[in-house]
Amino acid sequence: WDSVRRQEQKKQEVLVKASQNSERIRSMVRQVEETKAIGVETLSELDRQSEQLKRVHGEVDKIETNLNVAERTIRGMESVWGSIRNIWSKPGAQSKPQLASEAQRLDRAVDQRKSTKQEPVKGRGISEAKTTKSYSDDWMGKQRQLEDQQDEDLDHISRAVKDLKAMSLDMGHTLDAQTSSIERLADRTDAVDARLAKSNVRVKRML
Repeated sequence: WDSVRRQEQKKQEVLVKASQNSERIRSMVRQVEETKAIGVETLSELDRQSEQLKRVHGEVDKIETNLNVAERTIRGMESVWGSIRNIWSKPGAQSKPQLASEAQRLDRAVDQRKSTKQEPVKGRGISEAKTTKSYSDDWMGKQRQLEDQQDEDLDHISRAVKDLKAMSLDMGHTLDAQTSSIERLADRTDAVDARLAKSNVRVKRML
């Protein structure tokens, strides 16, 4: 009887350790899914920033259009030759709207995303098992069930990690596109400031 009892005790110890390992793996699943949720939220925030950049470029377009009109008006007021030049020149020739091209560049980073095109992770959820197998109530059946659950969780983690890698690459591409757009925006605002200063000087000369 002592040998039988020791064997049963060892079996129970094995089950306890297997159950503890399963819980550790389940905790990893939860952590990975929480990280994925943060990644999705981060991508959404980057999209909002891209939309804001588009709006700012659109506002700069409006300012440049108004400057084009103002500069033509000033040129016509400065001299007869300026008026003649206005007749032969096209309105808005000084600068062209950049919103469409900037929006295309920013949208390209979204269209090329890999994480949004991947199929959702198909694995069992955090609180329930996916497997539909039936297991016996003995020690071997319980051991087999824990092993199958661990395999499913590990597969879930593997697919989720691939998703996270794709998300990180998508974030990098979006940030690169935004950085380039911000640099072009800075150049445009500097050019607008220079044109405003020059127009002010020309107006003062006529007063």
